[in-house]
Amino acid sequence: MKRLILLVFAVCLSMGASAKIELPKVLGSNMVLQQNSMANLWGKATPNSKITITVSWNKLRKIQTSADGQGRWSVEVDTPAATFEPQTITISDGEVLKLDNILIGDVWVCSGQSNMEMPVKGFGRQPVENSMNYILSAAKEANRIRMFTVKRARSYNEEKEDCEGGEWFCASPQSVANMSATAYFFAYNLAQAVDIPIGIINTSWGGTRVESWMPMSALEDILTKEQIEHKHTVHSMKPTELYCGMIAPIRNYTAKGFIWYQGCSNLDDNDHYDTMMARMVQQWREDWGDKENAMPFYYVMIAPYIYKGSDEIAYPLFVENQVRALSKIPNCGMAATTDIGEERCIHPAQKFEVGQRLAALALAQTYGQQGFEPKAPQMAAYEIKDGKAKIKMSNCDLGLSPSYGEAVVGFEIAGEDKVFHKAEATISAQQEVTVWSDKVAQPVAVRYSFRNFAPGNLKNVFGIPAVPFRTDDWNDVK
Repeated sequence: MKRLILLVFAVCLSMGASAKIELPKVLGSNMVLQQNSMANLWGKATPNSKITITVSWNKLRKIQTSADGQGRWSVEVDTPAATFEPQTITISDGEVLKLDNILIGDVWVCSGQSNMEMPVKGFGRQPVENSMNYILSAAKEANRIRMFTVKRARSYNEEKEDCEGGEWFCASPQSVANMSATAYFFAYNLAQAVDIPIGIINTSWGGTRVESWMPMSALEDILTKEQIEHKHTVHSMKPTELYCGMIAPIRNYTAKGFIWYQGCSNLDDNDHYDTMMARMVQQWREDWGDKENAMPFYYVMIAPYIYKGSDEIAYPLFVENQVRALSKIPNCGMAATTDIGEERCIHPAQKFEVGQRLAALALAQTYGQQGFEPKAPQMAAYEIKDGKAKIKMSNCDLGLSPSYGEAVVGFEIAGEDKVFHKAEATISAQQEVTVWSDKVAQPVAVRYSFRNFAPGNLKNVFGIPAVPFRTDDWNDVK
């Protein structure tokens, strides 16, 4: 009899446990829900049970759905315009689960490798500039910026249903110190400008390659079988592992757009990185329900660094890939970093500038704000005549800097012998730079910041640096 009573008690406990609503880790108190959308909510409950959802911004409406035979359920909830007023969501299948302190605003997914992962507090012996100021003042942003970091997880070709760990935090000294600096400064500048809550989901892992952030089906669309086999050998992390482990679990979370900071680990892929990135973006947009391939995607140009030698050109050749991606990815933008690289540290300390430049792109292209030029100056045309090269630049309608006769540094010039010499340069017109060298009487080619570490000072008047460029196609010449 005693054994029967214990058995009944155990069954009751089991039934009680199964009745509890389970949510994925990315859904929780303190989160930001995407404004003016049909935001996805999903989870697990008792198989075949009825689930009722109520939201504080529409108390008169009860949203009902049912769990399937495995207990899985999902529903779309219409959200209002952005608001700083804390909201609640109540979910019940007989047992009530309440989420509170929710804000309605815009949500951005932030991904990449170590320069995205690098927190506001910095890495060991690798600081983030002015980090103390932003950490100590973080509490002021508690009702403006909310943050979620996906815990590192790998899964080869098996898409995980949930994150290994993570929870939503309000901005505070501790949470900001540990948050991605690039993501936080992006959110900080964005929130200041549009005055709505911003949610950021950081899913990044240092030292990783772009193919790890893509499913195998996407890679098979663009690469040969031999290329895919090779990519299984070049890194300890296989293709698809981070897509399956760190993208799949969050792809149902309704979002505004994406920011991306990655590339250093793919430096050897300068012949097809742009194609891979474009296909990754298309895949992510499809995963987030964007059939038009149009969700905003803003990314960071990798910064100058020594790599295998400061005078080598692997870095600028790769940057050309990133520039080409601008024409392959609809509704995207690239934040230039030509001016903030560090020769001996691959993690530049000036992360505020990176976040600000990403935010400026979003503000101009996504939020329609005007009064500034967020795009990096690029070579639009050139002419070589009478021993000098005249370079016409784009994205600099108000002109270029440095101005008033100050020298422009970072240019090199070569004749038919293909030997490059350091060049003199000055801004000679509103959007024009004149380049020459006394050592090259008859120049045929000009390069700007076209070495692994050769930062220049050419910018538009808003401080956005020109990207590395060249007039030649001599990939074997440095």
